Amino acid sequence: MKSKLQKIFYDNFVVNLLIAIFLSHIFYKITFIDRIKGEFELIDQLKSGSVISTQFYVESPIFTMLGFVFRIDNFDVYLLFVYLFSLVLLFLIVFNLKFLGSYSTFFLLTGWVVTISWFMGHVDVLSVLLILLISKLTLENSVDQKKLVIFYFLLTVNHNAIAFVCFFVLLVLIEKIKRKSFLIYSLVGQVVGNILISFYLNRINFSGRGRLRFVFNDNVILDSINFVSENIFIVIWSGFMSLLILQIIFSITNGWDLNKKFIISTFICIFFTCIALDTSRIFSLAVIPISIYSISSFNKSSFIKENLSYFYIFTFISTLLIGPRFVHGMALTNSPNNSIESFYNLIPRIVNSLMSGIWS
Repeated sequence: MKSKLQKIFYDNFVVNLLIAIFLSHIFYKITFIDRIKGEFELIDQLKSGSVISTQFYVESPIFTMLGFVFRIDNFDVYLLFVYLFSLVLLFLIVFNLKFLGSYSTFFLLTGWVVTISWFMGHVDVLSVLLILLISKLTLENSVDQKKLVIFYFLLTVNHNAIAFVCFFVLLVLIEKIKRKSFLIYSLVGQVVGNILISFYLNRINFSGRGRLRFVFNDNVILDSINFVSENIFIVIWSGFMSLLILQIIFSITNGWDLNKKFIISTFICIFFTCIALDTSRIFSLAVIPISIYSISSFNKSSFIKENLSYFYIFTFISTLLIGPRFVHGMALTNSPNNSIESFYNLIPRIVNSLMSGIWS
């Protein structure tokens, strides 16, 4: 029994789970997106068969469709559902870090944890899980083509823009011998996923502007580029955070071929970030494959291997001291989402409501 559990739960699992919960719930702090009320109201619009929402988040229907399927008609219940679903996905992310071995904790010290904490209600946490699984597939000796199609299909349905960016990033990072297979089967997943999204949007008579059309609104690209150019170091920190320090150390002893891949793929992420107003949010998701490939390469460095404990202490303390630095219309150190009731007030209020008959 013990050996079976050891096979399922890797050595760092418990500490990784505790770190993930500490960072998301205590250090960064959970906040729901300001427009989550609009996403909840979309459920009623689907029930009535008349969708009047024109926001482009309609293109990412996972939470809305789950709310529709489970017939959620109370806003508090919807918020609680979004939180619990996100928590389960966070658990699955930590669970699937086993392939990174003793270096897996570094992945939790990157910017995606800030994003899923500050923007709860967006589908980002599912994007992180799927990007992780896809990156893991591309690192294996032979790419499982069926899984690649399925995972890329799901990522495209979840957030087709993130799927598109990660496609180019992984195309650079993946070994040359696997590139053709990845190109074909990831494209199949994207095409089928986009067809399904188009069918869904037509079926609900969506009349708003999608993500691609939104990019070409007046001043969107200009504002996005200004956000990046004026805050380039903050943007880069928001994606890699304290892992960046280790990546720089690793690059000194690393071969140029691998460094070149990391540099090119990082520039790709920056270019795509320049056409998105959610600057750091998009960048922190786009660089996930780079972080995973970097961490998986650390075992090639005897210097990092011999001083792993020191590097863990250093990166963790750096994360706490420097903290989150985020660009979302402006440079931020705290969540930009503050209009919805605090998560830390929501939970006590729900508990008090449920227990009122007992505690009174």
